[in-house]
Amino acid sequence: MKSILFLITLFAFALPASSAGFSVSVDQRSDAVSAQLKGDNSYHAHLARELSDIAIEEKSQHDIDVAKAFMDLAEEHAAKAGGAK
Repeated sequence: MKSILFLITLFAFALPASSAGFSVSVDQRSDAVSAQLKGDNSYHAHLARELSDIAIEEKSQHDIDVAKAFMDLAEEHAAKAGGAK
């Protein structure tokens, strides 16, 4: 019985910890996109910056899946603008 309670407790604390790590990742990815596109004024660079800002906004509203999707799009457009992915 104690082992089952222990396992349930581990899972309860593991889920929030894993999602917190991902939200930090969105910020880091956004910073990387901004650094890659510094000085680039192409269409794709502007779009990548906007998508990155939207991802940060979605993350602040605790919608991590949507934030990840917007960051994926931002990185795709950063690559099209010539930034390294």
